[in-house]
Amino acid sequence: MSSGFTATGLNYPLLAIPAYYVFSVVPHAYAMSILKSAGYKVNNSNPKASLSPANVQGKVPDAVFSAYQRAENAQNNNLEQLPLFAAAVLASILAERLSPSIKIGGTGSLDPTGLATFIGAWFAVRAAYNVAYIQIADHSKSFIRSVLWMTGSGLAIYQFYKAAQVLG
Repeated sequence: MSSGFTATGLNYPLLAIPAYYVFSVVPHAYAMSILKSAGYKVNNSNPKASLSPANVQGKVPDAVFSAYQRAENAQNNNLEQLPLFAAAVLASILAERLSPSIKIGGTGSLDPTGLATFIGAWFAVRAAYNVAYIQIADHSKSFIRSVLWMTGSGLAIYQFYKAAQVLG
């Protein structure tokens, strides 16, 4: 029995993919809330144009505009990372399905690829990344965001390695 299956018959790791998509949109919701709190009105008949930097800049204070841009960029980066996350999850599910009786360290493992740990770590690192991206405006501290990005990407790449190891 792999890490993702329960008595309900649901594959929870597979559900982590749409959960990450929803998670990815949270910075956009935050961006909208800070614009709204600054009195900016979005034209919902053409929201992308209404929210373009050229349309927002100068209509809200510079600090609000900067925070808005960082939140939108965090959302964009989340969505850019979605294929990497989804592929790592799917590779691990495939590895677990094709190798249900894998033995690691002489004992049967219910999570031969460490998928549950990967998913939890991914969400934790990406949450920290989002907070860092949105909150850190100081260039000298922005390396924190970069380290978190590299950590998340490294986790996914390592997950591919673990899936490949299980598949042999």
